[in-house]
Amino acid sequence: MEKQTRKKRIVIRNKPIPEAFKGKVYLDPTYDPAFKALFDNEEALKDFLNGVLELEGDEMIKELRFRFEKPIEFRVPQRKKVIFDIFATTGSGRFLNIEMQRLEHDYFIDRTILYKAFLVIKGRKEMEESAEFKALPKKEREKRRYQLPETISVWICDFDLPEAKDEYWDEWALYSRHAIRNGIAVPLSKKNKYIFLSVPNFTKSADEVNGSAEMWLYLLNHARDGGELPDFGNEIVEEALDRIRVENADDKLLEAQEHDMTTKEDYECWAAGKELAAEARGEANAISVFEKLGASPEMIAQAKAMLAAEDSNTFK
Repeated sequence: MEKQTRKKRIVIRNKPIPEAFKGKVYLDPTYDPAFKALFDNEEALKDFLNGVLELEGDEMIKELRFRFEKPIEFRVPQRKKVIFDIFATTGSGRFLNIEMQRLEHDYFIDRTILYKAFLVIKGRKEMEESAEFKALPKKEREKRRYQLPETISVWICDFDLPEAKDEYWDEWALYSRHAIRNGIAVPLSKKNKYIFLSVPNFTKSADEVNGSAEMWLYLLNHARDGGELPDFGNEIVEEALDRIRVENADDKLLEAQEHDMTTKEDYECWAAGKELAAEARGEANAISVFEKLGASPEMIAQAKAMLAAEDSNTFK
C-alpha cells in the first residue's frame, strides 16, 4: 500500500523565530520543552519504552497512561515535593519515571535513589487504591501487605554515565553479594530496576542503529546537529520529529525552549559542586607548594588552618 502524504501542519505565530533556532531543522530534545514535545504521544513513548525494557511479542506494553511534570508530595515528616519529568503507568501494573538530565552533579546517584524511593511509594499507594486490589478478599489483602508493584526509573543523561564510563547503556538492580561471589548475577527482585542511557556516548551511525531504543537515542543525540534526520521508515518517529520541527513550533514552545534550557535547581547544584571542587584544588595546590619547599609539619598544619578559616569567612 502506498504511503499517504502527511498533511502539512499549519502554525500561526505572532512572533518571529528566535535567532537561536534559525538555520536549525529541529529543537534540541535534550531540553525539557522539546523532550516533552518529542514524546507527547502514547505510541511514541510506548515504542521507546518497549525498546529500553527489551520487551517483545506479548510482553510489549499495550496500554500506557502518562503525565508530564507529575508532582509527587509526601510528608517525611516535612512536606517534600518531587516532580517527575514523565510519570507513566502500564496496563500490566508497571510504574515508570522517565527523566531527561542535562547536567551531572556531585549527588546525581543519590538523586536517582531518592526519586526511585518516591516512585516506589507512589506505586504502592496507587496499587492498593486500585479497584483490583480492593476487590481481593480481606485475607488476600493482608497477605499482600508488603507487596510492591514493578517500578522502573529511566534516566536519559546528556553526559557520561556514573560508574559506566564511555558506555551508552547501563542497568542497575539489587544484587546479593553471595550470588555475585558465586558468579550468579541475578537481581534479588525483578520489580526494582534503574536504566541509564547516555546520549553523547551513543556514537552509532544511522545505518548501525539496531532496535527502538537505539533509534530514539540517535534522534536525541542528533536533533541538535541542525540538519534533517532519518525517520527509519517508522511513522511514529516521523510524527515525533514533526512535533519538534522548528517550522512547526508555535510561540509558546519556542519561548519555553529558549528560556527553560535547564532547571534552576540543577544548575545551582552543578555550579556549587564545580565551585567547591575548584576551591579544594586551590587548597591542595597551596599545601603541595609548602611540602615541596620543605616546610615543617607544624607550618603545614598552620597553613591548612588558615585556609580553612578563610573559606569559612568566604561563606558567611
